[in-house]
Amino acid sequence: MSFSRIIAGFFGIVFIIILYVIIYYALKIMYRDVKNGGKKRRPTAAKGSYGLEIIDSGSSKDLKDGSIIPIRSDLTIGRKDDNSIVLCDQHVSGSHARIIIRNSSLFIEDLNSTNGTYLNKNKISGKAKLSNKDEIRIGTAIFKILI
Repeated sequence: MSFSRIIAGFFGIVFIIILYVIIYYALKIMYRDVKNGGKKRRPTAAKGSYGLEIIDSGSSKDLKDGSIIPIRSDLTIGRKDDNSIVLCDQHVSGSHARIIIRNSSLFIEDLNSTNGTYLNKNKISGKAKLSNKDEIRIGTAIFKILI
């Protein structure tokens, strides 16, 4: 036997081993896909699990009583058009309040509004933590937090 045949045989065996390893990992990935039914796992983040129910839309004609606004990111509430929720009410400031999601918790922040933001009939200043079924009053509009 010549040296070149031994080297060729050795590299042939190494090639076959590498080929089988690739096939093994490909089959392993396909098995996991079939086992999950093609569904991707959803992250267990808190985003999307919060809602803002409109109890009384007040003077705003764009909002319907009983509808629910999903809270997936920070929301701003005010009279200006660049807010997430626009309230057409003379008692609402241009940038009145903000609802913030931080570390699986909801907070409301009054943005130095003229007439204030009320949480469960108490006027807040700065930030306040929100719980399930808390009522928020901004101007004549009343909202309820759904967690």
